[in-house]
Amino acid sequence: MTQTLLAIENLSVGFRHQQTVRTVVNDVSLHIEAGETLALVGESGSGKSVTALSILRLLPCPPVEYLSGDIRFHGESLLHASDQTLRGVRGNKIAMIFQEPMVSLNPLHTLEKQLYEVLSLHRGMRREAARGEILNCLDRVGIRQAAKRLTDYPGVPYSASALRRRTPAGDDCDGAVNATGIINCR
Repeated sequence: MTQTLLAIENLSVGFRHQQTVRTVVNDVSLHIEAGETLALVGESGSGKSVTALSILRLLPCPPVEYLSGDIRFHGESLLHASDQTLRGVRGNKIAMIFQEPMVSLNPLHTLEKQLYEVLSLHRGMRREAARGEILNCLDRVGIRQAAKRLTDYPGVPYSASALRRRTPAGDDCDGAVNATGIINCR
Protein backbone atom coordinates (compact mmCIF):
# COMPACT_ATOMS: atom_id res chain seq x y z
CA MET A 1 0.00 0.00 0.00
CA THR A 2 1.39 3.40 -0.97
CA GLN A 3 1.51 6.38 1.33
CA THR A 4 0.22 9.77 0.18
CA LEU A 5 2.89 12.35 0.96
CA LEU A 6 1.26 15.39 -0.59
CA ALA A 7 -2.42 15.88 -1.38
CA ILE A 8 -3.89 18.99 -2.97
CA GLU A 9 -7.69 18.94 -2.95
CA ASN A 10 -9.81 21.38 -4.95
CA LEU A 11 -7.34 24.23 -4.50
CA SER A 12 -8.39 27.62 -5.83
CA VAL A 13 -6.12 30.64 -5.40
CA GLY A 14 -6.92 34.24 -6.23
CA PHE A 15 -5.18 37.60 -6.34
CA ARG A 16 -6.97 40.60 -4.85
CA HIS A 17 -6.79 43.99 -6.53
CA GLN A 18 -8.84 46.64 -4.74
CA GLN A 19 -12.30 45.08 -4.36
CA THR A 20 -11.86 42.37 -7.01
CA VAL A 21 -10.41 38.88 -6.58
CA ARG A 22 -9.22 37.21 -9.77
CA THR A 23 -8.95 33.42 -9.63
CA VAL A 24 -5.59 32.30 -11.04
CA VAL A 25 -5.66 28.64 -9.94
CA ASN A 26 -9.05 26.97 -10.15
CA ASP A 27 -9.96 23.67 -8.49
CA VAL A 28 -6.60 21.87 -8.72
CA SER A 29 -6.38 18.41 -7.18
CA LEU A 30 -3.44 16.02 -7.15
CA HIS A 31 -1.92 13.34 -4.96
CA ILE A 32 1.72 12.37 -4.80
CA GLU A 33 2.58 9.01 -3.32
CA ALA A 34 5.92 7.96 -1.86
CA GLY A 35 8.35 7.26 -4.70
CA GLU A 36 6.21 9.01 -7.30
CA THR A 37 7.23 11.86 -9.59
CA LEU A 38 4.68 14.32 -10.96
CA ALA A 39 5.39 16.95 -13.61
CA LEU A 40 3.30 20.13 -13.66
CA VAL A 41 3.13 21.07 -17.32
CA GLY A 42 1.30 24.01 -18.85
CA GLU A 43 1.52 27.22 -20.77
CA SER A 44 3.07 30.34 -19.32
CA GLY A 45 0.61 31.86 -16.87
CA SER A 46 -1.36 28.64 -16.40
CA GLY A 47 -0.78 28.51 -12.63
CA LYS A 48 2.12 26.05 -12.26
CA SER A 49 4.24 28.37 -10.12
CA VAL A 50 1.29 29.65 -8.08
CA THR A 51 0.30 26.05 -7.35
CA ALA A 52 3.86 25.10 -6.33
CA LEU A 53 4.37 28.23 -4.21
CA SER A 54 1.01 27.66 -2.52
CA ILE A 55 2.22 24.32 -1.16
CA LEU A 56 4.42 26.15 1.36
CA ARG A 57 2.40 29.37 1.45
CA LEU A 58 5.26 31.33 -0.04
CA LEU A 59 2.95 33.85 -1.71
CA PRO A 60 2.18 37.13 0.09
CA CYS A 61 -1.24 37.40 1.74
CA PRO A 62 -2.63 39.83 0.72
CA PRO A 63 -2.89 40.05 -2.28
CA VAL A 64 -3.05 36.24 -2.48
CA GLU A 65 -6.16 34.57 -1.12
CA TYR A 66 -6.68 30.83 -0.79
CA LEU A 67 -10.28 30.66 -1.97
CA SER A 68 -11.02 26.97 -1.45
CA GLY A 69 -9.49 23.56 -0.99
CA ASP A 70 -6.63 22.28 1.11
CA ILE A 71 -3.02 21.16 0.84
CA ARG A 72 -2.00 18.29 3.12
CA PHE A 73 1.46 16.88 3.76
CA HIS A 74 1.41 13.53 5.58
CA GLY A 75 -2.26 14.24 6.29
CA GLU A 76 -1.66 17.60 8.00
CA SER A 77 -3.05 20.79 6.46
CA LEU A 78 -0.40 23.25 5.31
CA LEU A 79 -2.94 25.96 4.46
CA HIS A 80 -4.06 26.10 8.07
CA ALA A 81 -0.67 25.46 9.70
CA SER A 82 0.94 28.02 12.00
CA ASP A 83 3.99 29.96 10.87
CA GLN A 84 6.07 27.99 13.36
CA THR A 85 4.86 24.68 11.91
CA LEU A 86 5.60 25.89 8.38
CA ARG A 87 9.15 26.87 9.40
CA GLY A 88 9.67 23.27 10.48
CA VAL A 89 8.39 21.97 7.14
CA ARG A 90 10.04 24.47 4.78
CA GLY A 91 13.47 23.26 3.80
CA ASN A 92 13.40 20.29 6.19
CA LYS A 93 10.57 18.21 4.81
CA ILE A 94 9.60 20.05 1.64
CA ALA A 95 12.17 21.89 -0.46
CA MET A 96 11.68 23.93 -3.60
CA ILE A 97 14.40 24.60 -6.08
CA PHE A 98 13.25 27.17 -8.57
CA GLN A 99 14.12 27.06 -12.26
CA GLU A 100 16.22 30.22 -11.95
CA PRO A 101 18.02 29.76 -8.63
CA MET A 102 20.43 32.64 -9.20
CA VAL A 103 17.58 35.17 -9.23
CA SER A 104 16.50 33.81 -5.85
CA LEU A 105 19.73 35.03 -4.27
CA ASN A 106 19.93 38.65 -3.17
CA PRO A 107 22.89 40.39 -4.85
CA LEU A 108 23.30 42.67 -1.80
CA HIS A 109 24.23 39.85 0.61
CA THR A 110 27.02 37.29 0.53
CA LEU A 111 26.38 33.64 -0.24
CA GLU A 112 27.35 32.70 3.32
CA LYS A 113 24.86 35.11 4.87
CA GLN A 114 21.97 33.90 2.72
CA LEU A 115 22.71 30.18 3.06
CA TYR A 116 23.31 30.56 6.80
CA GLU A 117 19.87 32.13 7.15
CA VAL A 118 18.26 29.03 5.60
CA LEU A 119 20.14 26.63 7.87
CA SER A 120 19.59 28.78 10.95
CA LEU A 121 15.85 29.21 10.42
CA HIS A 122 14.97 25.74 9.19
CA ARG A 123 17.49 23.53 10.97
CA GLY A 124 18.36 25.61 14.01
CA MET A 125 22.07 25.44 13.16
CA ARG A 126 24.57 27.73 14.82
CA ARG A 127 27.01 29.67 12.67
CA GLU A 128 30.01 27.29 12.93
CA ALA A 129 28.01 24.15 12.12
CA ALA A 130 26.16 25.95 9.33
CA ARG A 131 29.43 27.17 7.82
CA GLY A 132 30.69 23.59 7.64
CA GLU A 133 27.45 22.43 6.02
CA ILE A 134 27.54 25.30 3.51
CA LEU A 135 31.14 24.46 2.54
CA ASN A 136 30.20 20.80 2.18
CA CYS A 137 27.23 21.63 -0.07
CA LEU A 138 29.20 24.05 -2.25
CA ASP A 139 31.94 21.44 -2.64
CA ARG A 140 29.43 18.71 -3.59
CA VAL A 141 27.94 20.81 -6.39
CA GLY A 142 31.38 21.47 -7.82
CA ILE A 143 31.97 25.06 -6.77
CA ARG A 144 35.73 25.39 -6.58
CA GLN A 145 37.43 27.14 -3.68
CA ALA A 146 34.21 27.05 -1.69
CA ALA A 147 35.72 28.79 1.34
CA LYS A 148 36.72 31.78 -0.80
CA ARG A 149 33.27 31.86 -2.42
CA LEU A 150 31.46 32.31 0.90
CA THR A 151 32.23 36.02 0.84
CA ASP A 152 31.16 36.40 -2.80
CA TYR A 153 27.96 38.11 -3.77
CA PRO A 154 25.52 36.46 -6.19
CA GLY A 155 26.21 37.35 -9.77
CA VAL A 156 29.60 35.67 -9.83
CA PRO A 157 29.11 33.06 -12.57
CA TYR A 158 28.10 29.74 -11.07
CA SER A 159 26.48 26.83 -12.80
CA ALA A 160 22.74 27.14 -12.18
CA SER A 161 22.32 23.43 -12.78
CA ALA A 162 24.93 22.72 -10.12
CA LEU A 163 23.05 24.85 -7.59
CA ARG A 164 19.81 23.13 -8.55
CA ARG A 165 21.28 19.67 -7.92
CA ARG A 166 21.99 20.22 -4.26
CA THR A 167 21.07 23.02 -1.87
CA PRO A 168 21.24 23.14 1.91
CA ALA A 169 17.45 23.54 2.13
CA GLY A 170 16.69 20.27 0.43
CA ASP A 171 19.72 18.25 1.42
CA ASP A 172 18.03 16.31 4.20
CA CYS A 173 14.71 15.52 2.56
CA ASP A 174 14.01 11.86 3.24
CA GLY A 175 10.50 11.28 1.93
CA ALA A 176 10.25 14.92 0.98
CA VAL A 177 8.82 16.90 -1.86
CA ASN A 178 10.86 18.96 -4.32
CA ALA A 179 9.00 21.36 -6.60
CA THR A 180 10.26 23.13 -9.70
CA GLY A 181 7.47 22.36 -12.07
CA ILE A 182 8.40 18.78 -11.34
CA ILE A 183 7.39 17.53 -7.94
CA ASN A 184 9.33 14.47 -6.85
CA CYS A 185 8.39 12.43 -3.81
CA ARG A 186 10.81 9.83 -2.53
